[in-house]
Amino acid sequence: MSGDGLISVRMPRSLLDAFRVAAQRQGISIHKAARRLTERLPSLTGDDLRALTEPPREQDSPRVSLYIGWDQLDVLADATQESNLTNSGIFRRLLYGFLVTKQVAFVQQGDNWKLQIVPTKHSEYSISERGEI
Repeated sequence: MSGDGLISVRMPRSLLDAFRVAAQRQGISIHKAARRLTERLPSLTGDDLRALTEPPREQDSPRVSLYIGWDQLDVLADATQESNLTNSGIFRRLLYGFLVTKQVAFVQQGDNWKLQIVPTKHSEYSISERGEI
């Protein structure tokens, strides 16, 4: 992590492509989508994050830099400490759970949105201002 709010994560090419498509559908960058995910990380425990499925390994797993901002660096640091996962591990699991396996969903509680682990598959979600990716 750098002091500029930039993190570097490695993920399978297919997952990165799916992330880009999901963000593009919402008219936002992958950086903004990553910030939205990170903002809601406190709603998941370290056990929740470790329980998420790691995506299958691919030969092509590029490293991508994501600008999440200063405030979200602390949120991500707390999640890595609590889960004993790397930044890459957290993002891979979240994105795979959200975009592929549907293990992760955005749910609304009052006026707030949070991430929640769900036991069954859900319909496709989007990266919207309301709290969805």
